[in-house]
Amino acid sequence: MSPLDGLERRDMSAIFNWLNLHFPSCGTKIDWGRVQGRHMHWKITDDMRLAATASIEVCRRIQSGSVVEHVGDGLSPYGVCFTDDNAPSVVAALLEIPEHHYFLAEDRSWIVVVTTEGDLEVVDQL
Repeated sequence: MSPLDGLERRDMSAIFNWLNLHFPSCGTKIDWGRVQGRHMHWKITDDMRLAATASIEVCRRIQSGSVVEHVGDGLSPYGVCFTDDNAPSVVAALLEIPEHHYFLAEDRSWIVVVTTEGDLEVVDQL
């Protein structure tokens, strides 16, 4: 059984609308140089190391009982939600999809973005 089976689905447009309202942009991308809050960036060219680091960053931020929302900007037809109970396996499965990934705390206190180009962006205290 896939770790993605049974996850609650969400409309991606609400999350992308929120991102557009709360992050500066340059064209169609977030302008990470102008982002407010505690921002960290890594450039990781090894896909396995990128996925492992992204999973660590997402899992370290999840509060017990809280919900994480995920949207992708390519192949994913909808957003999904998950909790700390299944986070490591869900994050790993989502990162196998070749697209940019946006993991957000449901209360929007943090965001982790993983790109297919090897960028990992983390913003805390939004």
